[in-house]
Amino acid sequence: MGETVYICSQMLESKRIYQIDLFRFIAASAVMFYHYMYRGAAAGNMSLLRFDGIGDYVKYGYLGVDLFFIISGFVIAFSIKHLSLRKFCYSRFKRLYPMYWICLLLTFVITYFFGAPRYYVTFSQLLANVTMTQKLWGQGDVDGAYWSLYVELKFYLVIVLFLILNQFKRVGLDYLVYFWLLLSSLRFFFGPSEMYDGLHEFFLLDWSAYFIAGIICCQIFLHGVKVKHVITLLWCFYISIDGAIGRIHWLERTFHSDFSPYIIGTAIAVFYLLMLLVSFKKLQFINSSRFVKIGMLTYPLYLIHQHIGFIIFNQLYPYINKYVLLSAVVMLMLALAYFLSDRIEPWIVKRFKN
Repeated sequence: MGETVYICSQMLESKRIYQIDLFRFIAASAVMFYHYMYRGAAAGNMSLLRFDGIGDYVKYGYLGVDLFFIISGFVIAFSIKHLSLRKFCYSRFKRLYPMYWICLLLTFVITYFFGAPRYYVTFSQLLANVTMTQKLWGQGDVDGAYWSLYVELKFYLVIVLFLILNQFKRVGLDYLVYFWLLLSSLRFFFGPSEMYDGLHEFFLLDWSAYFIAGIICCQIFLHGVKVKHVITLLWCFYISIDGAIGRIHWLERTFHSDFSPYIIGTAIAVFYLLMLLVSFKKLQFINSSRFVKIGMLTYPLYLIHQHIGFIIFNQLYPYINKYVLLSAVVMLMLALAYFLSDRIEPWIVKRFKN
């Protein structure tokens, strides 16, 4: 989610796809409003600020993460076109960890001093979260939004294995796509088992179709569309829809509310369509450099908004009109995300390079 997207055509001079910056910001904003206006009060006693009625219109904002995963597949497929393992690992580390550590520390401090009684953090939890692999150490996330970063890391691990294989034998990206798509299809034919569960966990089969779809869209962007792209993309779309609708049972059980499979399916179809339009270069009319700054906000905004926002709500809701409070917190998060991305991160990255 923190990727900077620079794309160049083989025949044209390098340029940035600004539409993707816009899509990332829209996705992050959808997740933020989903948390603030629905998720926080609907389950888990996370927020005391309720938006009954209005919340039903934003409860599908969680699907912004699904769009993030498609975009991530697109970006990473382009970043590995030269098959450099060293460059890939360095760029991913630099893009993910410095900002993550800043936001992690900020969230920890605010939660530690102001989060009680709903939010508690420990120093052992902080240390585990520094690695972004806290799940492996049996520690909870300092912020609930961090769950998707673990999914991203596993996606990067799949790519790392692909790049390592290419150090010994040149293997086209198509083979990764077909192999991963085959694994993603196993759930239609096999029930739970020790072997399937292991594959499911390692290859993140709940979300793999989105990453694969992004990879295919990047291939279309770089090389043009082929029949194989159409077939594999349609299968990815079907798997994505099936998985998203399959999660409705968990959503309804958690939030005690109905979720429409038609709205969910339509949202995912729109995500696929938008990325296809990017791949076919049909959105040049919104390819504006003005979107760079808001694209930069996306990663820190995603990282800091949830628990910090809920803590502010819980401290101030008795004294301030809820709509004024919501507006103020949203503006605060945007301003803080801008400050972190425009001032703090460049300073840290510069010293990291040195």
